[in-house]
Amino acid sequence: MAEIKSAIELAMERTRNLVMDEEEKKESRKKEIENRLRATLRRYLEGMTDEERALKEVDEIDAESGLKRGLLFGLLLEELDITKEIDRLISLIDRAAGRLPGSLMEELGEIRDRFTLEMAKKEQDVRVKVMDRLAEMGVSGDGIEPNVETWEEWTHARQETGRMFEAQVNAWKERVIRAIKDA
Repeated sequence: MAEIKSAIELAMERTRNLVMDEEEKKESRKKEIENRLRATLRRYLEGMTDEERALKEVDEIDAESGLKRGLLFGLLLEELDITKEIDRLISLIDRAAGRLPGSLMEELGEIRDRFTLEMAKKEQDVRVKVMDRLAEMGVSGDGIEPNVETWEEWTHARQETGRMFEAQVNAWKERVIRAIKDA
């Protein structure tokens, strides 16, 4: 009479000869650390935790500090998008940087400030264009205050300005990566 095997027994028989080598184990561990760091960073950026708690969670991850720091900075730099609100991210980069030259953080602040100034100029230009479009449609008056951010012109202006600053941000990221490797 045939023996009936459970799904677990069948799976065990099929995977009996499958074993992870050392390289696969390292890669798996690295991915696990990266996922934990990504989750911590996401909670922080979404305001679910504060900076102190996020850094404490990073410290509690059991991993070699160089690997952990490299992965953390990779994720932080990946998240850095000058067209988004980045004050929380900059603050965390600054705190986690430790041995990064202060000039790099000052430079990022300057890039952000120039972007903000440029966006303020663009907002005024877009506001004028929107008011002109509304006037053409017969909508005008002192009480009209358009929500510029909802207009297509604003989206294009923001994307265009973001592209202008993208090269500067990417160059900054490269300098940060070199500084981390040299540290």
